[in-house]
Amino acid sequence: MIGQITRFPLFRDLSAADLKIITPLFSTRAYPAEAVLFEQGERAACLYLLAKGEIQIRYKPYDGEPINLSRIKTGGVLGWSAVLGNAVYSSSAICTQECEVLFIDGPDLRQLLIAHPQTGRIVLDRLARAVSSRWVNAHAQIKKMLNNGIIHNDFPLDPEEALMTNSPEQIEKEAQIRALLDQLSAYIEQYHGGSVELVSFDGKTLKVRLGGACLGCPLSPSTLHGWVEGTVRQFFPDVNVVEAVAAE
Repeated sequence: MIGQITRFPLFRDLSAADLKIITPLFSTRAYPAEAVLFEQGERAACLYLLAKGEIQIRYKPYDGEPINLSRIKTGGVLGWSAVLGNAVYSSSAICTQECEVLFIDGPDLRQLLIAHPQTGRIVLDRLARAVSSRWVNAHAQIKKMLNNGIIHNDFPLDPEEALMTNSPEQIEKEAQIRALLDQLSAYIEQYHGGSVELVSFDGKTLKVRLGGACLGCPLSPSTLHGWVEGTVRQFFPDVNVVEAVAAE
């Protein structure tokens, strides 16, 4: 199992002592082609590492046909919702061929941080770096949100993170909404040439920016209140207002 774990960048270059602690927390499972690893809207329980095969990530917006977003190759990581503190997975994962995955669940991650805080902090930091790689200046926010989502604030935050004014709960939810909008933007771009990005979120009001073909389009209000608002509220029903801001 250690040999399998170290094939993943997430755990590469860890010490033998850290690997000895982490490895028993993972289990292995094989899936046939066409098997569903998890469904969009299903309770987010596990983080998965793809040891063999290929997995299709599929997303269905509030009002539209399912879209294939990406393919996860051997060595990839998926099921981020389980460590981002999200209640449910924001997309589905389908095996396009026979697959073998390693997986770890939330309680085991929490136990790692309680029983082995030094090793747990290393894993937490690497998870934050991996999931925030697409988001500029997002590492500190993601790390704080992971800290809250995985261990429920059982450990103090880093000093520089304590200076942030937003609550961990709001940071957590904003990161989850940002990930959801990334997927929705891919859908809009593929089918209509437009895009959507998160501008700000204050806990109740979500401001987004429509771009691409959505600029000046007479149907942009339908895109905003149908696809964007409808999809966001499908996963976050307590978001009161979704509004668009002018392009810069």
